[in-house]
Amino acid sequence: MAVRIRLAGVGLAKVRFAYSPVFETVMAVDGLRVPGAHAVHLPWVAWARERVSAVHDLPVLLDLLAGPVKPAVLMPVPDVRMPDLEAELAGVPERVAAVVRACHEVLIAPHWRRIVSVLEADVAARAAVLADRGVEAVFDELHPEVSWVGGELVLYADRRADQPHRVDLAEDGLVLSPSVFCWPRAWAAVDPVGPGVVRYPARGIGTLWEERDAAAPDELAALIGRTRAALLGLLVSPMSTTDLASRLGVTAGAVSQHIGVLRAARLVTTRRDGRAVLHMRTARADALMS
Repeated sequence: MAVRIRLAGVGLAKVRFAYSPVFETVMAVDGLRVPGAHAVHLPWVAWARERVSAVHDLPVLLDLLAGPVKPAVLMPVPDVRMPDLEAELAGVPERVAAVVRACHEVLIAPHWRRIVSVLEADVAARAAVLADRGVEAVFDELHPEVSWVGGELVLYADRRADQPHRVDLAEDGLVLSPSVFCWPRAWAAVDPVGPGVVRYPARGIGTLWEERDAAAPDELAALIGRTRAALLGLLVSPMSTTDLASRLGVTAGAVSQHIGVLRAARLVTTRRDGRAVLHMRTARADALMS
């Protein structure tokens, strides 16, 4: 069934980005249940299957995920950019919450930093699109199943149904939530209480489980220099100057100089995240790398 989300005025001004550790955990478990539907995560599935037996009471969660519609309590709409796991579990029955907590600790936490890097890189890239071309461009580039038509965000337009399901968010706004484990589909809350949410696969998921190194393609290295090419190769997800220096075996000062050149060429953006300064490559750099 197609879903049409009305956004206007106040609701459009309240569009924001956020992601959910509970949603990622629940969808990861669902990926273990039906791995064929989440082929991009098969390297993680192979790793996780050796460890999932450590999760006590797992069938309680698997039973809740067995149907095509997932319980709303396990699909919380993030109220801040990255909610705390325990805050999201506050409204979940304790037995279920304990299983989700254990799944996160055993299956997700060892990879959480890498997952967050991909999610943050997606948010940064789409924020740049918002600044350059506006919210309509952000909507149109979210996912093939999502489009912006006549003041409405339309999902699953190719599905046959007598009437689309309509959601009015003209007052409450919408959370755009990049996800790793929702791949390959886009998801929408069809009966939200308060802000709605559209979850979509984050950019760069295909690189998530790769072993990363600083090797640079020869052609790119010849064009911009081997160190700068290696920097772009590492910046598939956000990294600090110190991390980059450590990976490349050069000084932080040298990294800063190269980052400055790449930033001037609009191949890298830099932002502050608390005390850390993180660099990431732009869509322009992605096109160059490919």
